[in-house]
Amino acid sequence: TRRTLVDTRMSATTKKDFTHLSAQSVQTIAEAFGIVISDDVAKAFAPDVEYRLRDIIQEALKCTKRSRRTVLTTEDINAALRIRMCEPLYGFPSNMPAQEFVKVKGTTDLFYTYDEELDVNKLLSEPLPPPSIAINVVPHWLAIDGVQPLIPENPSLDSHIYYQQQTKEREETLTKAKAKKPTVTGPPPHPSTTEGEKGEEEKKEGEGQQQQQQKEQGKFAPVVQHVLSRELQVYFDRITALLRGGGGANGEEQGLLNAAIGSLQTDAGLANLIPYFAKFISMEVQTNLRNLRKLLAMMRAIEALVQNPTANLELYLHQLMPSVLTCIVAKRLSENLEKDNHWQLRVLASKTVAEICERYGEEYATLQPRVTATLQKGLKATQSPLPTIFGALVGLSSLGPRVIESVVCPELDRIVQRAEDILSNTEKTILALGKKNEQNLSEEEKTSRAEKMYERLCAEKLLEAVELATDILHERELAEQREEAKQSALQNRVGRMLAQLREEKRNEAEHATRKPSAGALPPIIK
Repeated sequence: TRRTLVDTRMSATTKKDFTHLSAQSVQTIAEAFGIVISDDVAKAFAPDVEYRLRDIIQEALKCTKRSRRTVLTTEDINAALRIRMCEPLYGFPSNMPAQEFVKVKGTTDLFYTYDEELDVNKLLSEPLPPPSIAINVVPHWLAIDGVQPLIPENPSLDSHIYYQQQTKEREETLTKAKAKKPTVTGPPPHPSTTEGEKGEEEKKEGEGQQQQQQKEQGKFAPVVQHVLSRELQVYFDRITALLRGGGGANGEEQGLLNAAIGSLQTDAGLANLIPYFAKFISMEVQTNLRNLRKLLAMMRAIEALVQNPTANLELYLHQLMPSVLTCIVAKRLSENLEKDNHWQLRVLASKTVAEICERYGEEYATLQPRVTATLQKGLKATQSPLPTIFGALVGLSSLGPRVIESVVCPELDRIVQRAEDILSNTEKTILALGKKNEQNLSEEEKTSRAEKMYERLCAEKLLEAVELATDILHERELAEQREEAKQSALQNRVGRMLAQLREEKRNEAEHATRKPSAGALPPIIK
């Protein structure tokens, strides 16, 4: 009885609360979708439809409140419909003007909205609208040699002209105020004719300069100052001083130089000094092509900066790459070719080039091909000196086995033949001069003997570079053979495991067929 009483109260409350939507409105909505319902069905549907409308409006009001707005919009209604997993309304944006409802003639409470009728033939005869522009990236020059081009993509210089005009007006106002300032002794004195003429000339000259500046406003290039802290300036001075010294003539500063190179390799605060180091290294290499100690120090500095994970050299590769390639293929890199080990410098520069290509090759797809083409020129030229060929061989070998196979291998026979010819010729000359006593040799013969010995050294180094390239190819072949052996061993192992699994399944199937059925009794019980 209590339960029936509660249900009766709830039904009474429901019927009393949900009576704002009439059955006629439900019938009208149904007729709009081509459905005809009776009055009883419409009366039964009206409370449920009103309950759904109240639920959607309450959710929409929550969206309005959370959006910190006071006006309910169609976007809130759509958000409420999405929350209730319903399809939102289309064609009713929030910025759409309010629609006017027109009363149906002969009725008192029936309204409709006016929809304009469009002629399909007229729409088809009209020209098509222009297609939308596809999303793309358009490059343009921000500045060319410090001059900003006057194109729509670049910011205008109106602000600069406005600033100049304001400055001029302020100066004129101050000048007039000073001229009108009263004095104690009486009225201000009149300027003489000469002073007046000078003032007019200065005024005309200032106006002419201003017009000239306005004409050349497209060539205005503001100067950007790069401010360094005192600590960074001291650090830069100390490092550059050690690099210029190259470790000292007798190696007395080699420990300090190693410490400086280690700092360049690991320090994380060199971002502001990278452009200064790049310019410094480039200038030092250009002016000290015969100083082997300095060149070695510069190559070690470049290698350290490349190995530093926090140093980004992308914007300064155009300054560093010529210096590194020069240390690879230059004909002469020291004063005393017979005693100085300039081969070590070429090998170090080759390793540095390989590291640069490995780190920045993905971002700059043309970096390694351009380096390869530069080294290939020194390798293929028939009149190239032997040190240049050695540097090109070592540099191309450092780029990997593919470069060796495609670029170096076609030239190996010619290079080996040239080295062997030089060895045979120099050996004969050295033996002929060696039979004579050292004291009986003239200056020309001593010079010739030294040159021949250096040629023999170059030929031997060249053969060592050829051997290095062939060793790299041989290592790749061995690595491929080991990989193939691993693959074949893995396949054999997988095959044995599959065969073992098949055998186990076959044995299980045979064992299952030998078992007695569930209904049969063992022979002993029988």
